[in-house]
Amino acid sequence: MKIHKPSYDSSARMYTCELTDGFRLNVAKEEGILSNLYKPDDLIGSLVQPIIDGTTGWFSKPLSVEWLRPRIRLNVPTGDIPADFEGTVEYEANRLVISKEEFTFHCKLHEMKKTEKVVIDFQEEEPTVRRVLQKSDVLKARARAAKALFKAEALTQEYLRLRGEDTDWEDEDEDEEDS
Repeated sequence: MKIHKPSYDSSARMYTCELTDGFRLNVAKEEGILSNLYKPDDLIGSLVQPIIDGTTGWFSKPLSVEWLRPRIRLNVPTGDIPADFEGTVEYEANRLVISKEEFTFHCKLHEMKKTEKVVIDFQEEEPTVRRVLQKSDVLKARARAAKALFKAEALTQEYLRLRGEDTDWEDEDEDEEDS
């Protein structure tokens, strides 16, 4: 990260420095909830030395780590994320605004990556379900047919036991099959 020479705004009493190759940070938005994918304390800690190195000779009294660290702020415009957006947003620091009490890094939106929707495809299951239902129908019909055959045989046996003679319909069935 390179900190460029500051421009002074006398009405606001602030210096603004443009940044080249500013640090980047990511924020995630899931189910309407924003969460940092960086640790602010760690990020701020990593910025102390680059600020000291990048502003050497700018101040009458050199900056110290102890004085600077609690004065570093981050301005990340998360309000620019659309309400219906789900995914990660990458920001890049592009300015450093220096006032008497704060060193504020302003970030701009660099890139938005939507989370891919998870789609579970059940196309293979539909034919399988249809096949299982059809097989079940066939098995039920065969069971009904087997019961009917069993019942017909039982009735035939009862008829023969009571009448003691051959049935005349058996001969008729055989004649129909031969023709």
